[in-house]
Amino acid sequence: MADDLQRPPADPRCRFRPKQRVLRPGDFQQAYRTGRRCGNELFAATIRMNEHGSPRLGLSVAARTIGNAVARNRLKRLVRESFRLSQHRLPNADILIGARPPARTAGAPELRVGLERLWKKILAECAR
Repeated sequence: MADDLQRPPADPRCRFRPKQRVLRPGDFQQAYRTGRRCGNELFAATIRMNEHGSPRLGLSVAARTIGNAVARNRLKRLVRESFRLSQHRLPNADILIGARPPARTAGAPELRVGLERLWKKILAECAR
């Protein structure tokens, strides 16, 4: 493999571990019931502070909103990657992300910018 194609060594602080995922339906329900909501034109977020010691990500991407499984999975991969790279800045909270209809036609660069703006908005919301 050529030197220019090799990846830099992975930073162990930037991993996305299973304990950083919101998976249980009860956790989703509690966050939706008691969490704060914010968002932008591409994404909606619900934030609920947690006691787990790190931010956790939950994804809710509807087929009706985004389309087929290929499009939904592509969007979820982008959200997970953005979360992985931004997690060190985020508060200890359960962060549930939902996609809005304009995300269906947005390109990857637009989605990344939208997510970066969303992470900043979440930081401001949790600082209140």
